[in-house]
Amino acid sequence: MTRTKDIQHSPTFYWQLFSKAVPAITIVGIIAVVNIWFLDSLITPAWGWSVIFLTLFKMFFILRLTFIQLSKIIAKSHLLAHVLALFGLLIGLIVLSFATDYAAMYLTDADSFKTNLMNGSARGIVFFEFLYFSFISFSSVGFGDIVPTTYAAKGMVMLEITLSFIVLFFGIANVNRIHVKNENNNNA
Repeated sequence: MTRTKDIQHSPTFYWQLFSKAVPAITIVGIIAVVNIWFLDSLITPAWGWSVIFLTLFKMFFILRLTFIQLSKIIAKSHLLAHVLALFGLLIGLIVLSFATDYAAMYLTDADSFKTNLMNGSARGIVFFEFLYFSFISFSSVGFGDIVPTTYAAKGMVMLEITLSFIVLFFGIANVNRIHVKNENNNNA
């Protein structure tokens, strides 16, 4: 019984989850850096649609991580903290990646979103504004203080909402199959 408890509380699960998430995190990170910091040298008339293509590329890696890791958790018995860690990682990846996409789209074409940002706002402020918007879009709240106005921006928001529904639906649809161990019960 002591061995089971030691395995449950060891960092092995978190290390495995992080190592499996490295490709998705790397892709999201590289595209975020390109979108935000090297944007000035990449701006072309079709850049808005290029951002959507890169977003679809990222979505593949995030969905792959979702289905593979959640399927493994469903197959084994884990602590509730493990399940929550996976969903926290997925939600964080989705929100951060779309925030950079929105910011890149706005920095490329300020007319792509109706917002309270001033022309020439610092990139950090722009990123924070769209991080907020990404959280709001992921949760499907939609306050209306930031509104996509171009087809590319609307398409990007639709992709984030679709991805959030897929991730959450897959988790909810399989919640009865997830075997969660109780931390206080060594026999579970």
